[in-house]
Amino acid sequence: MGKILHKILIVGASSDIAGALNGPLVKEGNVVGLHYRGNTAALRRFKEGKLLKKFQANLVSANACFRLVDDFVAWAGGIDCLIQLSGDIKEPIHWEGITEEHWNHDLKTNLVMPFFLAQRAIRHMKKSGGRIVLTSTASAGHGGGSTSMAYGVAKAGIECMVKGLARDCAQYNILVNAVAPGFIRTKFHTEKMKRSDKQLDDRARLIPLKRAGTPEEMAGVILFLLSGQSSYITGQVLAVSGGDWL
Repeated sequence: MGKILHKILIVGASSDIAGALNGPLVKEGNVVGLHYRGNTAALRRFKEGKLLKKFQANLVSANACFRLVDDFVAWAGGIDCLIQLSGDIKEPIHWEGITEEHWNHDLKTNLVMPFFLAQRAIRHMKKSGGRIVLTSTASAGHGGGSTSMAYGVAKAGIECMVKGLARDCAQYNILVNAVAPGFIRTKFHTEKMKRSDKQLDDRARLIPLKRAGTPEEMAGVILFLLSGQSSYITGQVLAVSGGDWL
């Protein structure tokens, strides 16, 4: 990141991937806002002060997204970077049995709310530029999963949104990109998708590198997208997948 101070809002800062990202960003002396919905334990090690503040919000509407971004801007004096790591699946269920409630929840959480977060952040970034990093998934271009169809559709929408926003916001020097995690060892697979250790090991063997990725490897790619080394990259989706689907 260098010594340039950035005003960075991390949405979904209690996630496993954020857990590997928060520390480096804070240590670099950035002005950091850590958003969470209810998992206070994941952020307990971070003490609030002049350069760090925690923001609790349940992002269930456009107005909730607007308030979060505006509250951060009011505290930090602006926003240079928005990192969206929030996401959820209501329940892993085969697409043949998915209900309208499941479908709407997954699209709203993983596509609609990230759009309104980006929309509001861009409004604040227009004068001085900025970076936006959204989260897709490496399976979005391969039909997603049979038990997470709506999630995959939402993430494919993120990739469309990244390209459209990047094109329209280039005139303001706002770079918009996404990271697309492949099979990363996080609680998402064990707690949300309810996969056993054997299932996880079997899945890892299908990957050319024969292992799962780590949150630290994801964090490294996000840090790159915030750095000066990525100043000519926009509208891109960077897959971190170990060569999956090659």
